[in-house]
Amino acid sequence: MQSFENEISVVVPVYNSSSCIKDVIYQINDELIKITEDYEIIIVDDGSIDGSWKLIKEICKDNKKIKGFSLAKNFGQHKATLCGLSNASGKYVITIDDDFEHNPKDIQTLYNAIKNSEFDLVYGVARNKKKSFFRRAMTAFYKFISKIENPYAGLGSSFRILKNDLVQKIVTHNNHLFFVDELVLWYTSNISACQLDFQKSKKQSSGYSFLSLFMLSSNVLMISSTMPLKLVKSLGLSMSFISFLVGTFYFVKKLIHKTPAAGYTSIIVSVLFSAGLIMFCIGIIGEYLGNVLMMQNQKPAFYIKEKT
Repeated sequence: MQSFENEISVVVPVYNSSSCIKDVIYQINDELIKITEDYEIIIVDDGSIDGSWKLIKEICKDNKKIKGFSLAKNFGQHKATLCGLSNASGKYVITIDDDFEHNPKDIQTLYNAIKNSEFDLVYGVARNKKKSFFRRAMTAFYKFISKIENPYAGLGSSFRILKNDLVQKIVTHNNHLFFVDELVLWYTSNISACQLDFQKSKKQSSGYSFLSLFMLSSNVLMISSTMPLKLVKSLGLSMSFISFLVGTFYFVKKLIHKTPAAGYTSIIVSVLFSAGLIMFCIGIIGEYLGNVLMMQNQKPAFYIKEKT
């Protein structure tokens, strides 16, 4: 049987959380003590510019069970999570946000749900929605698109507990295109979820703007799914079929009714529409090629500047 240095590892990716990070970590620590003495807390500062790293170093100095890592720049939440997962030694690994949206008291709930179960991963999902309308709309759209190829996609959240065996598999994908919730689907379908009451974030501003959420969702789809390519194929076939029908209609109409040829306006509109569709399809294919090139060049997911 495999032995583990700790029973539980908790990974906390941090970005500009100086207003609440101390309270978050102290509450997480208090909850872990109730469960086991064999635990560790891994805090990953993702290029914060508000003094979060200074506070993290103070926390680590006071408690040897807490480890801190500072990334050289803002790589994004998933890559900061990867850094934490790569350094976790627990039999079970929990990821949790840095802003109190996830209640540290629910760590016990996730631990109970996975311990002695067949599940490789258990998510804590929101019973109540605290996000804005646009955030909820973007999330709903992404989950709908993701489930086209995999019914388990879009199930989770950033509050999750994983068995170490699964963690070791997903951390091997150490490149810049790293998305935890997509990679786990490559290795397991033994996934469950607990309904929890999420809280309002105590951070002054979200680390994700509407544009950054859109870019993250599109990048996830590009690397984890062939759905956009299938969409291009379907669009191409549909437009070819429609163009053939329209062309046949006007050809027959001209033969029977001897109507004059279509005017300049209709021609230029059809040309511009077709050109726009072609450019859209080329753009999607270009995104795939760009991602393949960066993977081929082994662009790193993260770089640790300092640790404590």
